[in-house]
Amino acid sequence: MSEIRFRNTAHRDFFLENMMKCEVNDCYHRAFFYVMGIAGETRRNINSMFDFKTDCIKPEGMHAGWQTSGTVKVCHLAFNLWNGYAEEGREKYSTPEELFCCEFAPYFMEGIKVRYPEYCRDLPAPKKQTEPTR
Repeated sequence: MSEIRFRNTAHRDFFLENMMKCEVNDCYHRAFFYVMGIAGETRRNINSMFDFKTDCIKPEGMHAGWQTSGTVKVCHLAFNLWNGYAEEGREKYSTPEELFCCEFAPYFMEGIKVRYPEYCRDLPAPKKQTEPTR
């Protein structure tokens, strides 16, 4: 996997600390904690969004009082990358149009690369086409 681009030091530290708490180091956990670490509010409230004992997401945290329009987008993407989760009756809020229209979009793309490394490899540089000789 290529180098992960973090938003800031707090984002990187959150990711590393939470990965160390997990028994499993796979693309699901890496993508989840990468995305959840993007915003300070989601970092501070990780325990209302993830149960470390059962290793499960906590969808009920989506409606907590600390949530903002931006943090809801962070949580929707993190949950979707975890297990395809989309809130029943509110699936439209998990579409790219809804999620990526915010300041976190570049980091959301990084989260997708973390979750799907086999499909997000760097492409080789295109070969220069030369003019055919006549």
